[in-house]
Amino acid sequence: MTSSHTSYEELASQHRDSDEYRQGHAEAQRAYLIGKAVRDRRLALGLSQIELAARADMTQPALSRLEAGGVIPTIPLLDRISAALDADLIVEIAPHAA
Repeated sequence: MTSSHTSYEELASQHRDSDEYRQGHAEAQRAYLIGKAVRDRRLALGLSQIELAARADMTQPALSRLEAGGVIPTIPLLDRISAALDADLIVEIAPHAA
């Protein structure tokens, strides 16, 4: 008796070629980069997550999820976080890199 199982790598490669996968990957990348920027600035200022969350009028668990790249924040939330970090919020739309 033989089985016709498809390997994980075969299945994954099929999904990686889809537009849906690429869009999801790009969104996850943006969330990670935003979270990393917030975390880097927070650490540079010597703030704990609790301190920054209080300054930005949000909960510490919500800030933790944002820093981990688990959510895409809204512009108003980013504005509050930027103010709490004594930083400018700069949004840029640029052409794709070649």
